[in-house]
Amino acid sequence: MNGRDFKRVLGVDLGGGKGKKTAFAMLNVDAEGGRATVVEIAPRSGGLPLYDGPLVESIRGAADGTLLCIDAPLTLPPCLRCAVPVCPGQTACVDPAVIEMRRLAAGAAAAADPPSDRDLRRGKPPVTPYTQRPTEVFWAARLGIVPREALGQGTGPLAARAAFITRALADRFTLNRNLLEVYPKGTLHALGFQRPYKKHLHERETRAAILEALSDELQFGPGVWREVCIQSDHLFEAVICAFTGYLWARDSWTAPEGLDRPDGWIWIPPVEESDLRERTAAEG
Repeated sequence: MNGRDFKRVLGVDLGGGKGKKTAFAMLNVDAEGGRATVVEIAPRSGGLPLYDGPLVESIRGAADGTLLCIDAPLTLPPCLRCAVPVCPGQTACVDPAVIEMRRLAAGAAAAADPPSDRDLRRGKPPVTPYTQRPTEVFWAARLGIVPREALGQGTGPLAARAAFITRALADRFTLNRNLLEVYPKGTLHALGFQRPYKKHLHERETRAAILEALSDELQFGPGVWREVCIQSDHLFEAVICAFTGYLWARDSWTAPEGLDRPDGWIWIPPVEESDLRERTAAEG
């Protein structure tokens, strides 16, 4: 596993603390065989929702040598950890994260085809470092998809719950060592699966096709039915969260230089610009 030798990977598609949308998946890793096997998913039909207590208990129930991957913001935007008593404004800010965000946004605007200055003329800010982090700006520019902002509309309660969960597990899990922030849609996009897999007329067919395409590396163990994951987008995303962690460990991903800082990183498979251009051309 190239120095990241995990025996199992947990994936959590995190929902609101009082809702029923949280899902959990566990993969066992076969390092020699080059594959991961789904050995547990929850909640199953008729099972209780994964509120805070059961979720933390399920994660703690995994033995040592476990990697945990969560689809939710695990760090705060730079403005929320800033200690400067009076903000000088975004354009004058010297925080390294904000400087990087401005650079990424400027590069994306310059590379746009066709270029457009409509938002600039209307005064729309290119970045908002009180809701965004460098990682979100990077992936929006690189993949053309926008992960949920760390404190964007509707994300605040989810980020708060993620902070609670990671705090409750802080004695076992450390960010970017055995705890990762992931984004299933980004993982699938980077792997070449760009068709909508939820909130779409043919979403189940798409999820089935994705799992079939990944079957050489991702298998389902006895008693864990692939069809159940096809029927539930939350269970499906929990499995993809865990599969992302498996790939991270197997292939020893690293963050781009200058972006691996306390502001956090969303782990998505590395993508070459040439690959993106080819995919875009094929879709066109």
